[in-house]
Amino acid sequence: MKKPWVIHPFLFAIFPVLFLFAYNIDEVPSSDIILPSLVAIIATIILVILARLVSGSFVKGGLITSYFLLLFFSFGHVRDAMTSIGLNNLAILGFYIQNQFILGPLWAVLFTGGAILVLRARRDFSTFTISLNVMAITLIALSLVNIAIHTIRTADYGTEKMTEESTALSTDNSGNLPDIYYIILDGYARQDTLEELFGFDNGEFISYLTSKGFYVATQSCCNYSNTDMSMPSSLNMVYFSAEERLENVSLMSMWLDNEVARFLKERGYSYSYIGGNLDLRGMKQYADNYYVYESGNIFRITDFAHELVRTTALWPFLRFFQAFSDDHDRQSILYAFDKLAEIPSIEKPTFVYAHILCPHFPFVFDRDGNLPEQNIILSKGWLLSKGWLWDTKDDFMADAYLDQLIFVTKKVQVLIDEIIAASDIPPIIILQSDHGVREIAEEHGKRILNAYYLPGKDSSSLYDTISPVNTFRLIFNIYFNADYELLEDEEADYKLLEEE
Repeated sequence: MKKPWVIHPFLFAIFPVLFLFAYNIDEVPSSDIILPSLVAIIATIILVILARLVSGSFVKGGLITSYFLLLFFSFGHVRDAMTSIGLNNLAILGFYIQNQFILGPLWAVLFTGGAILVLRARRDFSTFTISLNVMAITLIALSLVNIAIHTIRTADYGTEKMTEESTALSTDNSGNLPDIYYIILDGYARQDTLEELFGFDNGEFISYLTSKGFYVATQSCCNYSNTDMSMPSSLNMVYFSAEERLENVSLMSMWLDNEVARFLKERGYSYSYIGGNLDLRGMKQYADNYYVYESGNIFRITDFAHELVRTTALWPFLRFFQAFSDDHDRQSILYAFDKLAEIPSIEKPTFVYAHILCPHFPFVFDRDGNLPEQNIILSKGWLLSKGWLWDTKDDFMADAYLDQLIFVTKKVQVLIDEIIAASDIPPIIILQSDHGVREIAEEHGKRILNAYYLPGKDSSSLYDTISPVNTFRLIFNIYFNADYELLEDEEADYKLLEEE
């Protein structure tokens, strides 16, 4: 019997590229798929040749290569699925290890086992190869059909969209609107928590805020002690149903395309996202300005290639290499503060959502802004982290957290002075944490910094226990004569889901 053509590895190699392009066709120029496709084809040719040399057969070599590609391109999707159900970090021998560093060895074992089975098998695999060829051709054809249909249906969409945007711009009367700064200091604990757990008096900073005109909600708690739920909740001014809490993907879409930004953009605001080292790439299609620090290495590639690599087994190695090959974490946090200071120079009224991953680990600053002298693996927070097992009596991480909090507090004070001094119209500033120090004790994971600068308005409606879900409900009522009803300030965390 004549041996079948072995084409399925090459088709399986370019299928993820076409699939990702079809899924993001509105945001990705077609030229962005050329380089990833070429790299995938060349890499597959090399893999097939190597597998052919080991197995002595192109048929078996093709099977081994396709199996490798299946594991390689599914890695990120499995990792994201684990994260969506709360398996982001797994406890092993007292350490919390990120799921991607568990999947890596598991994927290696699966590939080795599968390759050995193919090599030792006495079967011809010709029929199976034909089936894989048909399957691969079908997948490619479906992607191409989807791309073609979308292209035909949206041929005139660009012109219509430009007309709509021009009309919206012509009706923009945003002359005297204040800039709005929503600054999230990730993991910044409330004053009483700092005193109880660390013996640290943060009163100097609180006094500074009140002297500048801030209202500090001294008994504020977050609604969810998990960033992936806390931010969608506060940016949409809602609580979630039990079903929505489980649908992490829908919560992420709410985080990116949020009600607060839509409300303000409809009233003439531009929308800026400053992430520092929190790279929410999907935010690019919603924010007018997107500021995330990028160093060298792989991260200067296109957004499409970046997202494609993120779904593969290559991603953990690149990220791990980056964490130890440059000063990325430190520079990204400093970058976020620099970009915040530039917002007053933007002529159009701006709503800026800045999410700064600090004082949250990785701990890369001491209280004077220098690199801490501590175990680099733990300080980077990449491979291993004792973040969920802190002991304030003997664990250096408690001191590392406090030092980083002191440093970021100094940066915030300088930033506030710069913003207020540079703003022609006094700005609205919200300083808030998405959660507290959840690693030490459950109740402390809910106590957050929550401070408001609302110039020119009566802020008597603010109160000590206000929570993030009511932040913009109240501000929109005060500044835009909205009619939002304030919700009950609940600590609506995962345990409530069990009760439901």
